[in-house]
Amino acid sequence: MNEDAAARSRGHLETRPLAGVRVVVTRARAQAADMVRRLENLGAEAVPVPTIEIVPPEDPGPLDAACARIGTFDWVVLTSANAVTRFVRRLADTAGGVRGLRGVRLCAVGAATAEALAGHGLRADLVPDEYRSEGVLRALREAGPLTGLRVLLPRGNLARGLLPAELRRAGAAVTAVTAYRTAPADLDGPDVRRMLREARVDVVAFTSGSGVRNFARAIGAEAAGLLRRVEVACIGPVTAAAARGLGVATTIMPAESTVPALVQAIADRLGGRPARQERSPMGTTDAGARDAAAHARGNAAGPLHRPRRLRRTAAIRGLVRETRLSADMLVYPLFVCEGAGVRREVPSMPGVFQLSVDEAVDEAAAARADGVRAVLLFGLPARKDARGAAASDPSAPVQTAVRALRGRLDDVAVITDVCLCEYTSHGHCGLLDGETILNDATVDRLVETAVSHAEAGAHVVAPSDMMDGRVGAIRAGLDAGGFHDAAILSYAAKYCSAFYGPFRDAADSAPAFGDRRTHQMDPANADEALRETALDLEEGADIVMVKPALPCLDVIHRVKTRFQRPTAAYQVSGEYAMAKAAARNGWLDERRVMLETLGAIHRAGADILVTYYARAAARALAERA
Repeated sequence: MNEDAAARSRGHLETRPLAGVRVVVTRARAQAADMVRRLENLGAEAVPVPTIEIVPPEDPGPLDAACARIGTFDWVVLTSANAVTRFVRRLADTAGGVRGLRGVRLCAVGAATAEALAGHGLRADLVPDEYRSEGVLRALREAGPLTGLRVLLPRGNLARGLLPAELRRAGAAVTAVTAYRTAPADLDGPDVRRMLREARVDVVAFTSGSGVRNFARAIGAEAAGLLRRVEVACIGPVTAAAARGLGVATTIMPAESTVPALVQAIADRLGGRPARQERSPMGTTDAGARDAAAHARGNAAGPLHRPRRLRRTAAIRGLVRETRLSADMLVYPLFVCEGAGVRREVPSMPGVFQLSVDEAVDEAAAARADGVRAVLLFGLPARKDARGAAASDPSAPVQTAVRALRGRLDDVAVITDVCLCEYTSHGHCGLLDGETILNDATVDRLVETAVSHAEAGAHVVAPSDMMDGRVGAIRAGLDAGGFHDAAILSYAAKYCSAFYGPFRDAADSAPAFGDRRTHQMDPANADEALRETALDLEEGADIVMVKPALPCLDVIHRVKTRFQRPTAAYQVSGEYAMAKAAARNGWLDERRVMLETLGAIHRAGADILVTYYARAAARALAERA
């Protein structure tokens, strides 16, 4: 190649660095055009494959009502161009229209959102440097005090609950309304599944978590495996987390969460890649019979892709392992009773004991030596009554154990269960009117109990009762008592499960009549778990939990993917007892089952694993390391 030809070649690569690169664009059809244009300007072949569509809310009433009183807000916070379009459109139908925004400040989550406002003749007063909820929170705090601030938040139906929850926690009055819905779209364009199978795609680009999830839904069980064969480009960390939830690594992510930055990141990674040779439907290449013969010779040795190469030895398997358990994520439940020197094994849970305070502290110390640095305490009082008075008694087993643990093990996280079922004479989780559990009166007792645990020194209180509104009430009670640092681990999605039987032996908490279906969740419901979790986060939960674990792996995954908050799962007594019983009969390898099940729970999305196997698992992990 002479110098002129070389210069022309360099110029072509500089102006069209993505020549020969095929990019699947999964944005909603209405938003895809800009990204497609930018990719094509760089030489790429952009293939629009919308996986979502943007549709109006099922009930526009709340949005219309907010628009009608727009002048009463201090800020309108807009977190997407879609929110801008829907909000301005509804605002235009009100009496004052956009003129009603005079005196109201506008916050746009990023450049694209600010541009969408500018397209309607509106200017963003605040555009955070970080284009996600955390950046909005930081920027609003820097703009002035949040206490008493009136904030309107028009957003999508799948938006994270972090922003309204944190704004409310900071004292703002937040009106969050659905401006639009993200709905799954049928893949009615090119056969992208076939294109991926035939290695005719270089990049799949995602610009939202819902786009990732709906792509996987549309492709089916093959989605994760097919995506691992290509470059996966995600616009930001929330979208990348959704991909990670499928077990797919993001290989391209821009520093700035915008479409122009995403396109540039694709160009930076793939610029100058040699053009792909396309196969004809008959399997020959465009170069003709000579290349077809070479292709046939290449296949004579077997498949090109051999996943088993990375399974050959323990060392290689360790290098590529996607889900890694560690003792740091384990929480050890302990049942604390009255007395001294008490260590009674629970018949239905071999290896689990009812422990007096001194024995519980010794057990926690032994667990700490194994590497377990968190315990969850349940109380077994000597006396029970209809109100569960011992639950908030400073001298009760849990409160006494908390003080003892804090005095001896200063690096162990002490979590306390907040419920009344272990303390009431009738075994139900709340106060009764006849055979009806009273919600609000029960919440008052739960607040008293949680505050007594914090006074004793609990790092985290864990309400497990499933009463409505209890997280917000407990947060308010803790803060009023000066316990601002006490965290709340909410049993956000606790199902009315048949797997709790052995626990009721351990905690002596079987109900004297009826069951718990009126307050614990129906095991048939999953969408409800997301609603419950969103409510608890908005009320101030720091960690959310799904219980039981193995029957609810889908729920764990959805909760983690949707909210991206610390997520716990409880491997409950029935799960533990089944494995123990099968192992004792020689039907299962208990150690392998223990690690496999805990790995599955973590793989589903749980960051924190509450398990009676905590000590055994920590020892097994140490041996494996």
